[in-house]
Amino acid sequence: MKRFLLFTLTALLLLPLFCSCVMMGSEEETLTARVIRIYPDANAVLLAPMGMSEGQQPLFLYWEWHERLTEGDCMILTYRGGTVEEKTAFLDAPIFRPKKTVSMTTDDKRFDNLASVYLQTLIDHVTEHAGFGSPKMLSVDLSQTSLPENERAALRLAIEEITGAVPLTLSVTELEEAGYLTRDPILTWEDGYVLSVIEADEKSYGSKKFFRVGRWKSGLFATSWIDNSTEQDENGVWSPYVKGRLRQS
Repeated sequence: MKRFLLFTLTALLLLPLFCSCVMMGSEEETLTARVIRIYPDANAVLLAPMGMSEGQQPLFLYWEWHERLTEGDCMILTYRGGTVEEKTAFLDAPIFRPKKTVSMTTDDKRFDNLASVYLQTLIDHVTEHAGFGSPKMLSVDLSQTSLPENERAALRLAIEEITGAVPLTLSVTELEEAGYLTRDPILTWEDGYVLSVIEADEKSYGSKKFFRVGRWKSGLFATSWIDNSTEQDENGVWSPYVKGRLRQS
């Protein structure tokens, strides 16, 4: 009898702790983020969380229903729990997988796919001008764009996944000031190169935006596409970019 009472008392004391642990594991969390790029082969999307706090990073999200999303969507995901899976066969980066999806919606009023247009232009430029080799280091300069910092960070993560090099955020001038570049006699970055997007505000008008993308390694080794353009329709969607003229040195 005493053993039974002791067992019952112990169970009653532990019950609140057990319930709190169960509740903690089932708490709902909400992620509001911009969809920057969709990776169908990996069942994943690259997200730029809205209102990123200090130390928060963009992330790859495992999402079986990626066909329900469009690059540029503002996705609102409610989920319970989650795990981070290491590199997959189709995406060379860790992927976050929610344990349970409660709901997913998109906010059409906050749609904006300009970051996706810029990312595709950068990828195409790197692919077409492959003579730079694999960089040990890299810098992605987006300081002269209108993109918010969370979307700039997501673009850098996408470039890191492609190149394998963790990108800095410095311009050529800042790299020289930080001691990354040499001048003998031409200014050169021996261990890496700079990717950049520059919006040409003086040429852009109305719903049409002009911009330049480039890759720089030295004063004698640089390529850029100038006068690229994209146009926003009445629904707020930026068109696929129209490639401009090639300039190289």
